[in-house]
Amino acid sequence: MVQSEFRILVATLATFVSLFGLAVVIHGLFFDLSDVVLYGVATIGAGVIAFVVMLTLHPHDVEQHRHRET
Repeated sequence: MVQSEFRILVATLATFVSLFGLAVVIHGLFFDLSDVVLYGVATIGAGVIAFVVMLTLHPHDVEQHRHRET
């Protein structure tokens, strides 16, 4: 249970990282800064990947849930 709560926390932080990356991209587009746009897109990608990885069920999680039911 504690591990799943930690993964949810990291997924939430990854969401905010993606939002920050979106703000960086918009800033870079307003001021015509191509390097900033590239870093912002990379930040968005990293946040989305972290979000998906943290919320993907693993076989170990399913086994723990089955053992709790019995």
